[in-house]
Amino acid sequence: MAQPGPDALADLRERFADYDADGDGRIMFAEFCELMAELDDELSREECQLAFQGADRDDDGVIAFDEFVAWWTGG
Repeated sequence: MAQPGPDALADLRERFADYDADGDGRIMFAEFCELMAELDDELSREECQLAFQGADRDDDGVIAFDEFVAWWTGG
């Protein structure tokens, strides 16, 4: 999949910052679950965990911005 253009990337950076509650440049599991709850308020914790694992491509327990972009855009 193609990389998002500059405007889409700026929008994604804003969305990422919205959920990076502590501003450390990473989305932790609890922060990710807040995002997922906004997208679908009926997701279980297990479903959220599976989505988190899918987004955390390097398996380091956090979602960096590049992982977030890939997850959000289906890349």
